Amino acid sequence: MPKSSGESSLQPLKRFKKIPVYVVEEHNEALQFIYSAIGGKKLPCEGTTLLHFDSHPDMLIDRKLKGEDARAGRNLLPLLQIENWIVPAAAAGYLGRVVWLRPPWATQLADGTRAVRVGDHPRTGLLRVDCKEPYYMSDALYSNELINERKFTLTVAEVPNPTQQKSDDELQKLVDTIDLSQPYVLDIDLDFFSTANPFLSLYDSIKLYDLLEPIFNFELPENDDVFTVEKVVESRERQLAELEHIFEHLDEHGNLLTYGGGKTELYTKVSALVDAVTKEAEKLGDAPDWFAVFAGGCTRDQGGLPHHISTEQEMRDMIKESLLPLLLRLPAPVLVTVARSSDDGYCPKHQVDLIQSLVLQILKEVYDIDDPALHYLTVNTN
Repeated sequence: MPKSSGESSLQPLKRFKKIPVYVVEEHNEALQFIYSAIGGKKLPCEGTTLLHFDSHPDMLIDRKLKGEDARAGRNLLPLLQIENWIVPAAAAGYLGRVVWLRPPWATQLADGTRAVRVGDHPRTGLLRVDCKEPYYMSDALYSNELINERKFTLTVAEVPNPTQQKSDDELQKLVDTIDLSQPYVLDIDLDFFSTANPFLSLYDSIKLYDLLEPIFNFELPENDDVFTVEKVVESRERQLAELEHIFEHLDEHGNLLTYGGGKTELYTKVSALVDAVTKEAEKLGDAPDWFAVFAGGCTRDQGGLPHHISTEQEMRDMIKESLLPLLLRLPAPVLVTVARSSDDGYCPKHQVDLIQSLVLQILKEVYDIDDPALHYLTVNTN
């Protein structure tokens, strides 16, 4: 567990002989190496900065995650998924600052710097944040009431596309915004350079992703006063809970014939969707993957996930002309984590190996790194 800020700030840190690089498949698997570095006194016990290159913030919270579980050290790791691994580490105090560097096509969070409170909802014990941005409200993760709280600083900034011909002054402005002056972790998701929305291809002949939008739709509150926001979030929580219940029934039974919940407006909308999906699945000689349908629906709020398949030249330019000059202006990290994100379709499979080789080559040019530990080759091999 993190120590007090006074104790952790005085504790001398050990150094790696060379900067380790860990390559994982699913992005949440990177956190184990950060925790190991903290345990090995290579990173401070609290307040580490995460410099996060990604087409996705990965800063949601599992709506059912308890705050006490977030503070349970490595016992937290099996509870995490790719979209929700960062904030729980901040809730435990291990991360004190997160810098999300986004490509131009990723706009899930507004640019700028803000302080975010994260802690336990006093009545449920569930982990929540006090951030009113749509990214959090649409997942019913906002609460103004928090106990066992921590604060972390969130900075969001765009890494310009090389074709925008940014000047050295503008690059320096980005460096100043990042403002790294303490031990930090460099974290790169390869889908930063080319990203797909895998749900677009799910029963695409019936345009399922579009059909999910009116079912999972979320309306932002008219104003951002605490009372209004909390009422909207409570309503959203009920909506998501009902949809989860419906789709759990579908996943178990394949239909809604024995569904015991209320025949609400949401139920009616999903029933119509069930008919369309079932017919399409039968054409494909398959059974519907209702869990995937629900997961896709949960991404339909606020315009859906980013989708930008880069050309090979675009990828090379981004790595050589955006990533490289930026890293050259920043201090060296304590360690580097790299996520492939290809098995789940976010980084296109036909591009991921090339992107990985180019990124690792740049890391070797900039830093004195150890041979990359290809963690993804030792797990998920079945």
